[in-house]
Amino acid sequence: MSPEARLVALFVLFCLVAHPMPVLADEIVVSAAVSLKEAFGAIARRFEQEYPGHRVVFNYGASGDLARQIALGAPVDVFAAAALKQMNELDGEGRVVRDTVHLFAGNRLVVVIPKGGRKVAKLAQLASLKRIALGNPKTVPAGEYAAEALQWAALYPRLAAEGRLVFAENVRQVLAYVESGNVDAGIVYATDARTSRQSALAFAVPAEASAPIVYPIAVVAASRQAKLARAFVAFVLGPLGQAELAARGFLPPPTR
Repeated sequence: MSPEARLVALFVLFCLVAHPMPVLADEIVVSAAVSLKEAFGAIARRFEQEYPGHRVVFNYGASGDLARQIALGAPVDVFAAAALKQMNELDGEGRVVRDTVHLFAGNRLVVVIPKGGRKVAKLAQLASLKRIALGNPKTVPAGEYAAEALQWAALYPRLAAEGRLVFAENVRQVLAYVESGNVDAGIVYATDARTSRQSALAFAVPAEASAPIVYPIAVVAASRQAKLARAFVAFVLGPLGQAELAARGFLPPPTR
């Protein structure tokens, strides 16, 4: 995260903790990986239909940033991440309710290019491009998976040393860089690529190039709406929630 972005994030967190928005008795706050935005928006609408009078409020961002906010005391009821790392860290600190931690979806990495851009068909061909965008591996799971894939293809050290890697604050920012033509290619989730009309799918990254991409969800231990939070987690795991995820290209949750 850039110094400017870090200051903004800390200021927002301070405002949330010191002067939190009033939370209604029938409202929960869900911090979710930004790649879940469309799917979780649809799930929330169906959840609110099933539970009349209840409301779901979202805080989307990079999983690492969201986990850090929870660790610092941000008022959150449910956490949905794009990797196990952040969930396991919070679990180890006792910040999520362990028996509510579940995997609920999977995903795949793909390479996208600007429409009309130079076509590539495999990871090795990224070496011929000038600028490749990926999420910051330190805070963005998609970036961590992408870095693993580039390492698998023996490209990461060279591309990094030559300054050809452009790091973004989240996976949607990677997509924005590609759509604007500021980079020659970007590595994103397959589900994110489906949301874009200004980029083109180049190819799918081999599944074996990175660790399996999984999404965990859990109730935050400090939740003030634990019962409703549990109901939302159960809804995501249930048939209606899974149908909304599948409709947007997410893979079924793998078994642990």
